[in-house]
Amino acid sequence: RAIRELQNTQLNGRPIFVREDREQGGHGHGHHHNHHHGGHHNNHRNTGFMHGQPAEEGCQLFVGNLSWETGWRELKDHFRQCGDVDRAEVAEGSDGRKRGFGLVRFHRAQDAQAAIQKLNGVEFMGRTIEVRLDNKV
Repeated sequence: RAIRELQNTQLNGRPIFVREDREQGGHGHGHHHNHHHGGHHNNHRNTGFMHGQPAEEGCQLFVGNLSWETGWRELKDHFRQCGDVDRAEVAEGSDGRKRGFGLVRFHRAQDAQAAIQKLNGVEFMGRTIEVRLDNKV
């Protein structure tokens, strides 16, 4: 219920992401094991910031040349015209400033392909964006 109600909401002006804890050994008893099981600790799949379950092949897109004003909600809303968007995130530096790119994860690979065809090279929030498959997934 917490995931359904709190996912992609904001807390004190910052987006929050809620996911089920599926690490082995913890079982909610406060134990934290510092083991790395084949990279399972890093669900970001080398993207550095995309949270949640790893994307299936062909479902996650890199979106470049975003305006500094673009947030994850604007990005997600814009890409919904091509299909069911699971999540969208805009990269921020350690100082909180946006880095001008983001990731969009679709539920289906064919929707991601449709987004590439329809939105690559198109103006969004005053910038011509680059849309391609995320090669870091």
